[in-house]
Amino acid sequence: MIDFRYHLVSIISVFLALAVGIVLGAGPLQANLGNQLSDQVAALRTEKQSLNEKLTTSEKIVDASDEYATAVQQRVVKARLSGHRAVVVVLPSADGTMTTNLEGVVTQSGSALTGTVTLSPDWFDPSQSADRVQAAKEAASALGIDTSASGDVLLVQVLTDLTVSTGNTGSSPQRSAALKVLVDAGLVDSSVADLAPADLAIVVSADYAGTESAVTARSDAVRALVTSFAGSTRATVVAGGETVAAAGQPVTSNAVQAVREKSETAEIVATVDHARAGDGPAIVVLAIENVLDERVGHYGVATGATATVPRVLP
Repeated sequence: MIDFRYHLVSIISVFLALAVGIVLGAGPLQANLGNQLSDQVAALRTEKQSLNEKLTTSEKIVDASDEYATAVQQRVVKARLSGHRAVVVVLPSADGTMTTNLEGVVTQSGSALTGTVTLSPDWFDPSQSADRVQAAKEAASALGIDTSASGDVLLVQVLTDLTVSTGNTGSSPQRSAALKVLVDAGLVDSSVADLAPADLAIVVSADYAGTESAVTARSDAVRALVTSFAGSTRATVVAGGETVAAAGQPVTSNAVQAVREKSETAEIVATVDHARAGDGPAIVVLAIENVLDERVGHYGVATGATATVPRVLP
């Protein structure tokens, strides 16, 4: 049995230790700890101020670079795509400013802009599959397409024939009627009522997110679309900006990544992953020019890039 005196000694020891701690904390150690904390706070404040100054400087440099790129863009791209016709195909939720800038650089390059076609979310929505099947049939019939294809495969063929195919793609009234079917079905929006076939395609990328299976299905659909374009154009380029991970979603991807992650598409479709930057539109034109020179490249800083910028041809 433990003696009461043992407990008494233990209690006294605890109180002595506490008293010593209070005395030291209030006396010799107080100044030392206070000085250390003050020094650390001051150092952190100085470091924060330095980082803010560096960030401000970096932002000014980037802004200046963008202004310079915009100023010289027309001279860089002038006449590089003369004699060609380009169509801009915009994927759902793509950046509107980037799209406008790409439309502008097309005309600066000497190429004719046949139109801009914007795909709606329904184009990729699994729940709208039945409506897409019906629209594809009606549009193919209006266009006079004789094929055994059906469903989304037929829909991609119709859009390809309307935008970039240089083969027998129907008369102007047929093309207008087919395009109207897709517009009325809520699958696309077009800047013109009658799309003349182009020989260059610029696909404007956008982020998409969800489960791994949903993102994989979307990437497969994107690859099917750009592969079809590449088979009917002299050059197809997918242009996008940096990817921003979607909050609460396990996987985020975009059309640029979709092209790059499969060799079958990476070998025939060029990509630019920083087309939103000031020099982005000019890089897209240079990327197209390189494809016309049989050099398919992937430009930027994201995964799969083969160079930061394309080779500038004479």
